[in-house]
Amino acid sequence: MAGSGLAHYVKADELLAEIEASPAISNEAETSLATRAVAHAVLAVAAAIALSSSGADSRASRETAGTT
Repeated sequence: MAGSGLAHYVKADELLAEIEASPAISNEAETSLATRAVAHAVLAVAAAIALSSSGADSRASRETAGTT
């Protein structure tokens, strides 16, 4: 599930669009898609915070994310 913040943002948006485009979707499927969308949105925010921070912790985060 690794990826850049932008990739996670795009995936979250795609998952939400899938929910909107499927009016007959089951509650279980909608919940699953929404949960995945939230996870990707959180990862996008975490990536943005890591990239905007400074110090040893942010360097470690960028290295882990492969953005250095």
